[in-house]
Amino acid sequence: MAFTSLAFLIFVALVVIAYYIAPVRYRWVVLLLASYYYYLDASAKSFIFIITTTVVTFFGAIYIDNEDKKQKQYLADHRSEMTREERKAYKELAGKTKKRALAAVLGIDFGILILLKYFRYYFEVLGIDIFKGDILIPLGISFYTFQSAAYLIDVYRGKYEADRHLAKFALFVSFFPQIIQGPIARHDQLANQLYEGHPFRYANLTHGAQLILWGFFKKLVIADRIGLLVGEVYTDWDQYTGWPVILAALCYSIQLYMDFSGGVDIARGVAQMMGIDMARNFRRPYFGENLQDFWHRWHISLSFWTRDYIFFSVAMSKPIGNLGKKARKVFGDRIGKMVPVFIGNYLVFLCIGMWQGGELQNVCYGLYNATIICLADILKPSFEKWRGALHVKQESLGWRAFGMIRTYCIVAFGRIFSNGKSFKASIHMIKSLFVPYTGGFLTAYKEFGLTKYDYLLLMVAIGVVFLVSVKQEKLYNAKMAALGGGSSIIEMAGDDEGSGTDAEMREYLDSRKLWIRWAAYILLFVAVLLFGIYGPGYDPTVFIYREF
Repeated sequence: MAFTSLAFLIFVALVVIAYYIAPVRYRWVVLLLASYYYYLDASAKSFIFIITTTVVTFFGAIYIDNEDKKQKQYLADHRSEMTREERKAYKELAGKTKKRALAAVLGIDFGILILLKYFRYYFEVLGIDIFKGDILIPLGISFYTFQSAAYLIDVYRGKYEADRHLAKFALFVSFFPQIIQGPIARHDQLANQLYEGHPFRYANLTHGAQLILWGFFKKLVIADRIGLLVGEVYTDWDQYTGWPVILAALCYSIQLYMDFSGGVDIARGVAQMMGIDMARNFRRPYFGENLQDFWHRWHISLSFWTRDYIFFSVAMSKPIGNLGKKARKVFGDRIGKMVPVFIGNYLVFLCIGMWQGGELQNVCYGLYNATIICLADILKPSFEKWRGALHVKQESLGWRAFGMIRTYCIVAFGRIFSNGKSFKASIHMIKSLFVPYTGGFLTAYKEFGLTKYDYLLLMVAIGVVFLVSVKQEKLYNAKMAALGGGSSIIEMAGDDEGSGTDAEMREYLDSRKLWIRWAAYILLFVAVLLFGIYGPGYDPTVFIYREF
């Protein structure tokens, strides 16, 4: 049941109707039944895996929470009887018990993910079928595994108590709008929204419908159309050189953004119709002026997941801290202090690269991003000197535009790895960038499967998204300035996830006259209806992140 199918729209309509008909206290049951129906319809053979992750994580968190409460109660009851050393020894022993439980549950959760998504690939390379049958990668396995792991770690850290209702926790893990595209939700941000029944509000329906329509536009009009060109070059990667490869690499970044963000818009729109605000996942990433800024804006829920549960855990650990002290003696204070950050960055981007899959080209994709960011940190003083010598104003429009274009090219180049059919194909395509194309322009033009009208339509549609994004960025920056954002805007963008990147735009639209709003909606609907790629004879392109 693809997000862009008529069956899905009918399904969503029925779920929304059932949700508001049901008594408020049981509306979460409607969401759970709908979520399990959606998952079974899409991936019945692998249903056991999401159930296993749900049950193991649920009881593991309760065990850790109980051990934590037992420890605190014991210390409170025996504080006067115990010496400082005895209390410290007891805490260490209790801490080891919780840590072993945490490791065991994470081992099971990530073990399933690694076995199905990574080890399976390497076994298949060796010609070994460990499953003895056709078992697909479970739908959204990375999303629900990372989400469950975040919940478990937060309980372990004492951020909040363990969820004590298995069925409700099952809803948190499997909520159907986010199962394909995410975002990766935090329990304290999403769970209560799912569990409590929301009253009917007309604004929720209209705002949700706006997001769904916008997602359809980005997916069907832009992503699937530009995917014809990208698919041709990346599939026949050994047949093209020069400008077709460059064009495909640049276009793939647009396709991926429109596909992924469009899917998230649809997911968030469906949830919004029932009064549920899901976390943002994008904040106009191609407006990023450097690669680090790009990753603060792209797949925000994954970026901040890796920050909170990998980067800080590694970079601030005692062994890495000691390594940083030794590095300062060898490389000096400035570079030495960066060593823990560099190690954390490499692990983070290795995780992000392998999020795409376990193949070598995905590992290279992660290492490529980490290396660029680390080099930028090392060379930052030199860049600032050059900019000063050239009298370049950092806030000037020209310099910012240069930074955006440069960052886009760096991102697009790296994605030759992540979208390549294999490591060999990726390397071949990179070499092909510098080899002139021997065929005629018109020959390649026709082979891409797009007409001149398709190219014109793409330029207009991308222009519309660009202008809307510019307006969103202005509204967002104005809001942050009013709140005293300053240098903390990026942090706020990642942490203030409930408001969503579209909140300011919704307020702006709501403030316009009724006829202006409806004119915009009708034009967008007609554009999807007339120019969307769908219908008889069309094999719909699945979302790129569908089985991530």
